[in-house]
Amino acid sequence: MVLKILKLPELTKSFPAEVKTLFQVFNSEIRLVGGCVRDLLLKKKIADFDFATKLLPDQIIKILEKNHLKAIPTGIKFGTITAVVNHKNFEITTLRKDNETDGRHCEPEFIDDYELDATRRDFTMNALYLDEAGNIYDYFDGILDLNNQEIKFIDDANKRIKEDYLRILRFFRFSCKYAKKLDREGLAACVLQKENLKKLSRERIRSEFLKIVGNENKENLLKILQVLKDQKISAEIFSARLEIKALARLFEIEKKLKFSADLKLKLAVLFLNENFDLKVFAQEICATNLEKKYLQLVNFYSASSLNELKTLLAFEEKNLVLDLYLSALARNNQSLKIDEAKKNIEFFQNFSLPNFPLNGDDLMQLGFKGSAVGDAIKKAKVFWARNGFLLKREDLIKFVIDPEISSG
Repeated sequence: MVLKILKLPELTKSFPAEVKTLFQVFNSEIRLVGGCVRDLLLKKKIADFDFATKLLPDQIIKILEKNHLKAIPTGIKFGTITAVVNHKNFEITTLRKDNETDGRHCEPEFIDDYELDATRRDFTMNALYLDEAGNIYDYFDGILDLNNQEIKFIDDANKRIKEDYLRILRFFRFSCKYAKKLDREGLAACVLQKENLKKLSRERIRSEFLKIVGNENKENLLKILQVLKDQKISAEIFSARLEIKALARLFEIEKKLKFSADLKLKLAVLFLNENFDLKVFAQEICATNLEKKYLQLVNFYSASSLNELKTLLAFEEKNLVLDLYLSALARNNQSLKIDEAKKNIEFFQNFSLPNFPLNGDDLMQLGFKGSAVGDAIKKAKVFWARNGFLLKREDLIKFVIDPEISSG
């Protein structure tokens, strides 16, 4: 390892006021680290500014409190204190090395060596440190890899993965976002240790996989997903196979019709197929109750006709019905009819559900009782929807009295 220092004082102009405040409070005792430094160099929007320091957690807390700043011991075992400045959170973590790692847990040891702290991190471009003067400390040629659009593990890839098996998925996520192609050594290590993904919690897998699927670089994403499928890495964490062609078609529809599919629709298109087992997949992806309902509906109505989906507007939100249509469109192997699809999408987007003109009191006056009231309302809504939502109360009363005559 040869430390390289790049002087870029102009980067300090991009610091938010809160970051400048923390640098003033700690003087030269803290440095920005990781993703925020990487993204400052790439001139990308930064979600979180994280700091590293030689100071121990109790020293960090004392300095913050002395300067009337709130300190929260969010991860004190691992040396992390959250500083609250202007109601914004910033993590400050003591330099450490991770001992007795088993791919899931570790025993942290606090140190005062930035170089040693850098060795515990995953990728070279995530091991960059930036001080208050704009000096970047680069221990593993992270800036070179960043400029070359390469995601490389620090030193030995197999060793880095054994420290935390989630790094297998992180390798693909960061490669999808920042790399031109997959690093051969990194890929080989991920394939070699893919079975260890089963040792991770489902919550950690969910979080990382959703970040992969949500990547904005769709061309890279499809390539990454194909590798995960071909190398049977995805098969280690999901029983359902990846339907990459369907997702590619969804992206094609997005581009041509100028709309954005949300993450849950992408997941549905990527996983739903004729052998899909919702109960199993819901456990594997740690689906919320809302996600379970959504996936169940998409799966159930996957083969529905356009008229059936329009009828469903009487019972479900139009955005959900639009997703059902898009999902079916994405899984359709026929050539895409752009004008027709655009017309249908605009119909769902602009649809406004009229007030249903019939109610329970109307039915009870006709002699309906108990559950028969709800059943009749449901059938009347279907009849109403199939007639363009245009029927009046009188028409629906005739229908519930004699469905065969009315529908005929």
